[in-house]
Amino acid sequence: MGSEDSDCHNDKEQIGAISKLSFTPNPHLQTLRGRFRNLRRRDWTWLLPVLLCCYAVLKEIKVGEPFLFKYQTEYLNLTAEQITGEIYPYNPYTYTIVLIPIFIFTDILLYHPTMLLEVLGQIGFRASLVFMSSVPSQIFGMMSYGVATASEVGFFSYIYARLEKDQYRKLTSWTRAGTMAGRTFGYLFSQFLILSNLGTYRTLNEIAFVMPCIVLVFCIFLPRVHWKVMVGRMLEAKGREIKASSTPSTKSLPKSYGKYVLYRLKKLRSDFCKVYQVGHIRKWSFWWAMTTCMSLQVALFAQTLWGEVQTEKSPLNGFAEAAYTATATLAILGMNALPINWDKWGELALVIISSIDAALLFLYSQTMSIYVMYFCYISYRSLYQVMITIAQWNIAKKMMCESYGLVFGVNGFIALIMQTILTVVISDKRGLGLPVRAQYIIYACCHLVIALIFLVSITLTLVSYLCERKKKDVIRPQISQNDLEAQADKTSQGSGETDMSITNEKNEV
Repeated sequence: MGSEDSDCHNDKEQIGAISKLSFTPNPHLQTLRGRFRNLRRRDWTWLLPVLLCCYAVLKEIKVGEPFLFKYQTEYLNLTAEQITGEIYPYNPYTYTIVLIPIFIFTDILLYHPTMLLEVLGQIGFRASLVFMSSVPSQIFGMMSYGVATASEVGFFSYIYARLEKDQYRKLTSWTRAGTMAGRTFGYLFSQFLILSNLGTYRTLNEIAFVMPCIVLVFCIFLPRVHWKVMVGRMLEAKGREIKASSTPSTKSLPKSYGKYVLYRLKKLRSDFCKVYQVGHIRKWSFWWAMTTCMSLQVALFAQTLWGEVQTEKSPLNGFAEAAYTATATLAILGMNALPINWDKWGELALVIISSIDAALLFLYSQTMSIYVMYFCYISYRSLYQVMITIAQWNIAKKMMCESYGLVFGVNGFIALIMQTILTVVISDKRGLGLPVRAQYIIYACCHLVIALIFLVSITLTLVSYLCERKKKDVIRPQISQNDLEAQADKTSQGSGETDMSITNEKNEV
């Protein structure tokens, strides 16, 4: 019996030892689990800005743009008259029509569908260039490009919906710089392929067709904006706090996405009025609309004007486009670092920039040197990108409601209305059908009008300030004189009372 008990005891010890060995966790496994827990607890708020900057870079790599006119004339056998008079005008027409539902529904659909529409428009435009060649097919391509351009408001509206207001200036600058960096890379790459004879104009457009297909996958996996977050942002904008218990002020808020859609539709008019009642927003929005109209026209017909004077077999259009985007990138990042009070100096800056733009476009229209044209184009487009970035975050930080798509869309819509009028009257063959050089003179005059309008605004503000100051200077001496007289009266009254008390004391004695 004793031996059996000892054997059982030994067996139990062995089993216990084995169980300890089998259930003791591996120290390496424990380390991995701990690292995974720390990884999950880590603050990943920095990741979204990085993703947005990467997305901005990728979606703007447009390799085929610098040689679009060359490709359409040499490979698609289209004439300059067909391109400028029949095909290109459909871009602003489509842009204008599509922008109406874009600025109405971008905020309601929570930005992501609009971003997808931009990428799909780019795919349609590039497909028309690679797989089709007729005039109707190129018109379809320009219409797709108009849809893509109109949908660009979705990306920047998405940025402001996902981030906080203290990040607006920095993220606007970085994402704008990202778009410029993407264009710079695409333009330099296209120029390298052409100069090295590693590819043709068709090769560039084939690569340009692949890029938006890659961006489409990226866009699908970007984090979405939830409607509940937007409801919370609207409450926060009104100075309220979201509590677990429903208060009387929050009973009217939407409780589902369907009700959120109806709620936003009902608030469209009130949000529009609330935003544009702010004078600061009205001024920047006016400049945005006017200058965007001019910039779109300049960009649309730039290569047509270059084609008039280019004689070399390998033009440097890619370098010109890359130079403007690189210059704009550095300037945007530099302006973000400067502590400028744009509320105080914004209008003066707009007067100066608009005057410079007018001078550049006038020189652009008169010169016969392609290098002078490149210089004017680089300077003009760089100034536009810098100032539109400043205008964008200045408007966003002053907004009192979460309707970024509405405001940016309305500003773009006004720009498109003006661009459509210019296109119909000046560019379209059914209108005046003016040559490109004459068009650029008109664009220069439009910039002079913008500068004059803001100069008048500055003058009126200065006159009003001086008048107010003069009134204060006139009132102050009167007030001081009245104070002296009142003080003298008090002194005389005090001395009179003293005399009376003295006489009374004498009579008592």
